[in-house]
Amino acid sequence: MNLLTKIRNYINRKVLKTPGVKFLQQNSDKNMRKKHINFWLNRARKKKNFQKYFFQEVNNQKNQITFKNESENYKLSQKMLDSLSNNGLLIIEDALPEFERNQIIEYFDELKNNNKFEKKWLKKPYNPNFYKEVSEMLGITSIKNFEFLNSYSKQLSKEIYGKIVEPTVELRYLKYDKDCEEEKVRGATYLHTDRFLPHVKVYYTPFEITMNTAPLEYVLSSHKINDDYLNFYYETKNFDETDRLFNKFKFEKKVVCVPKNSLYVAFTNGFHKRTQFKNNDERSLVFLQYVERFNKIDYLI
Repeated sequence: MNLLTKIRNYINRKVLKTPGVKFLQQNSDKNMRKKHINFWLNRARKKKNFQKYFFQEVNNQKNQITFKNESENYKLSQKMLDSLSNNGLLIIEDALPEFERNQIIEYFDELKNNNKFEKKWLKKPYNPNFYKEVSEMLGITSIKNFEFLNSYSKQLSKEIYGKIVEPTVELRYLKYDKDCEEEKVRGATYLHTDRFLPHVKVYYTPFEITMNTAPLEYVLSSHKINDDYLNFYYETKNFDETDRLFNKFKFEKKVVCVPKNSLYVAFTNGFHKRTQFKNNDERSLVFLQYVERFNKIDYLI
């Protein structure tokens, strides 16, 4: 990675990144919070593509959430996008061709073995030390290394953000070595939101995810930005399910257990969590996020 790229990435990550909850955590005054939230959300409302996905009311008609890929070109259907808009969650099985699944497994093999890092990493993989009980290896690479995953990313970002946005691509390998249930961790295994502005994460797993391997849990339709959503952010203290205003969100919860080679999309300005490991097990998951390349500048122009 050359110096210019490092400088650009630093600015995107530290200066221009889409606003999260840091300002709200540092300012408990409700009027200050309102001004901050309303300023950025007023900018978001002006984005035509955001209207359907984040500001339209929920359609009470139940939508199918899980789809099998049936397109030779790996294209998203309108039914998939409509379901994502309503539920905030979309699951696609048989998502990638087998050769690309195997390419991704090779990356995870390096993270699991934690020795020779010879794949196309943007920097040397490392343990972020976020968890006390779970060991983790995190590797960052380019979406351009995966043709069909990149195709999904381009389709989704164009649909949601109104333009193609290059994501950050994180491969996270988790290993839990205990024979009892993992203790809960704030910002991870409590239901929480990532930010008050529209936010999407794309996940891909080359392996099956079961109840034992810490699946995603998502509160369906909690991504819709309405009065209950705003009041939660104006007054929240913990930014998670332990706040009393969380009880306003009486939506169905979905635990995302999926077969191997599944891709799923979640609007994580809605409530979600990684469920706890139940006993000794591991999980390999790819994360795509867009908050560095669709950032403050995009909201302001």
